[in-house]
Amino acid sequence: MKLYFSIFCIVLLSNTLSAQLRYSAADIPANLLKNANVVIREYDLSFTVVNKGEAVETEHKVFTILNERGASSGELAFYYSKLAEIEDISASVFDAEGKLVRNLKKKDIQDVKPPEYYVNDYRCKMLSLPARAYPYTIEYTMTKKHHGLMFYPVFEPQDDASVSVQKSTFKLNMPQGLEARVKEINVPAGSKKSNLQWEVQNLPAFAPEPYAPITHQELLKIITAPTYFTLDSYSGDMRTWASYGQFLYQLNATRQEISPETKAMLQKLVAGCPDTLCKIQRVYDYLQSTTRYFYVGYGIGGWQPAPAAEVDQYKYGDCKGLSNYTVTMLQALGIPARYVIIRATEEEQMAQHPDFPNAWFNHAIACVPLAKDTIWLECTSQTESCGFLSDFTDNRPALMVTPEGGYLVKTPRYDESQNLIQRTTEITLALDGSATVQSNNTFQGICQNLVAALSEQSEEVQKKYLYELLNVSDFTIDTLVLDRKKGRLPVVHQKLSLSLPKLASVSGKRLFLPINLLVSKQDIPAVDSTRRSAVQAVSRGFTEESKVAVTIPEGYRLEGAFPPVTVQNIFGRFEVTIRQESGKILINRKLIFNSSIQPKAQYPALIDFFKTIAKTDKMKLVLVKAT
Repeated sequence: MKLYFSIFCIVLLSNTLSAQLRYSAADIPANLLKNANVVIREYDLSFTVVNKGEAVETEHKVFTILNERGASSGELAFYYSKLAEIEDISASVFDAEGKLVRNLKKKDIQDVKPPEYYVNDYRCKMLSLPARAYPYTIEYTMTKKHHGLMFYPVFEPQDDASVSVQKSTFKLNMPQGLEARVKEINVPAGSKKSNLQWEVQNLPAFAPEPYAPITHQELLKIITAPTYFTLDSYSGDMRTWASYGQFLYQLNATRQEISPETKAMLQKLVAGCPDTLCKIQRVYDYLQSTTRYFYVGYGIGGWQPAPAAEVDQYKYGDCKGLSNYTVTMLQALGIPARYVIIRATEEEQMAQHPDFPNAWFNHAIACVPLAKDTIWLECTSQTESCGFLSDFTDNRPALMVTPEGGYLVKTPRYDESQNLIQRTTEITLALDGSATVQSNNTFQGICQNLVAALSEQSEEVQKKYLYELLNVSDFTIDTLVLDRKKGRLPVVHQKLSLSLPKLASVSGKRLFLPINLLVSKQDIPAVDSTRRSAVQAVSRGFTEESKVAVTIPEGYRLEGAFPPVTVQNIFGRFEVTIRQESGKILINRKLIFNSSIQPKAQYPALIDFFKTIAKTDKMKLVLVKAT
């Protein structure tokens, strides 16, 4: 009997130790460690829909942080609001061997107001878990109850290229009579276990490839969305863009009234305007000069704009409120303005899926579709040009909201014929290699975004930026003037004067002069024979053109001829010509990049193009004194 009891105890102890050490870092397969900062050991997401407006979400995750580069993954924060309440959170930390270090305690949870938000009911539970020597493991379970269901989950177990996934499951539970819609992206064959249940295993981390198109997606993603839903007291239908747009129009319908006094003011404001464009410009100028951005989002307020009358009274609003206010003012003048929702920021440029109606938008703008033109208005900026969309909202699908419903439109695309940098530079070179520089530069379209932002900054900030940017080691900025010209295609003119103590190097009777002064250096990416993705040189095409005239010291001439460089490439064109004329060296350089997406087989062609540019720009002219 004692023998059996001893055996029983040994087995029990063995099972207990095995359970305690199930998260040992040594158990991670070797193929999941390569390129990885974090390995997700288990990730299970369950979303149970109760009815059109309620659901319960449960998320369980176990992940091992391998090194300091993955440390931010251990900073756990769970957002909630009136529409999505957190019911429970538990968490534990394990060391490298998988031994339990500690469990989460109530004192480890901070309930805070996120600093990036303004007036709303959003809050955040931040977990304070002790970091350990790498590698270490965190396990947590979070349960959230949703009240209002315009969103179903997006399942992304591998949310970054530096994350490996050992095992993950996703299950969507739907009540009888209610359907979910699903869009799968990069889901491995065999992952779908049933109609609304998936399991994936062994997703290795990888090194992101340079110059992959902005539309390229390598990570697994399963997007789910409702058909019918409720949000607060409003019911919606998301089966089509038209029906979803009708829901948004319903949210706005009672919020597009302004006072008779404001209407009279607007009529006076546009008096004397010869056309609709003039009226739009004056209303937009009025918006920019009298309002400011301030986010407001209690409950459904995250989607429903503040009444136009309130924005008019208090002179502030978020993107929804300001855009709705702009639409209301223009409509009061008989101008057919429309409210538009969109996914903003550069990385979200092509993240929307036109074939899959969904609610994943994060910004609102205004639009005036005219017979022969369409005017786009960014209503949150007090400095942007009327009719110009920067890289924040350009070239992407957007949902236009009308009384008849919604429909997708494409915002303007700015290409290499519109995005321009043009430089005209005069350089006076002295015998000792020092030089003075006078340069008049023009930046247009997307290329003026940064310079336009600098024009609003102090002279100190502007000069600091130039000191970091220019392709010379030692110089003094004597004059810097930025003149911003707003318009449908805005322009910034820059006047720049520099003093350079050593532009050219001196060796005996020769001066060695770099041909590239104000143009940024060209980086050359590594050659990759195993490339997976297509190739895009730039996400927005541009043209950069410079004309440089160097007045050289008397008695000096260009030693040897400089043959013209002309490269026509599938990604663009590069030209450089250099000649001597009446005591001057004339350097003309032109670089055009298009935003075309090419097959991965063209990657070596892009590398060769970069190499030609870099090699040419590094060259120096040899000036020799005549004997």
